[in-house]
Amino acid sequence: MAEIKTIGNFGESGLKEADIEEAVKAAFQIAGKEKNVNIAFVDSGAMQLRNREYRKKNTTTDILSFDYGDEGDIMISLADIEKLKEKEESLAEATQKTIIHGVLHLLGETHENEGDRAIMNELENKTWRKLSK
Repeated sequence: MAEIKTIGNFGESGLKEADIEEAVKAAFQIAGKEKNVNIAFVDSGAMQLRNREYRKKNTTTDILSFDYGDEGDIMISLADIEKLKEKEESLAEATQKTIIHGVLHLLGETHENEGDRAIMNELENKTWRKLSK
C-alpha cells in the first residue's frame, strides 16, 4: 500500500486530509498503479520559485509534480487553483481535481500532444466520477 503524506496549510480548501487521500487513491485505482506521494500546499511565491527553477517559467502555477520512481512529490498552490477554477466549482472540488491531475502525472501520464491529452482527460474524468459517487 502506497504512503500518502500531506503537509502545509490546506484548511482553506475545505478539504480534510481524508479527502485528499481519497482523491489520490481514486487516481491510483483508475490508473492501475500507485506510488508513495508527498503533497505540499505552498503559497504562490514558493510555487513561482520552483516553476522558474524546474520548468524555466517565471510564473506561478496551480500544481507541480516531481516523479522519483517509487515516489513523487506534488506541490499545490490554493491561491492559483482559486484563480483557475471554474465558476461553478467549489475550491474543494477544484483542489481534488488538481490533485488527481498531479497524481496522474506522477504515474506517467502527460498532455504534451492531442492523443496524450485525450487519454489524460479520460483518466481524470473517470477518477472524478469515481470520487463523486
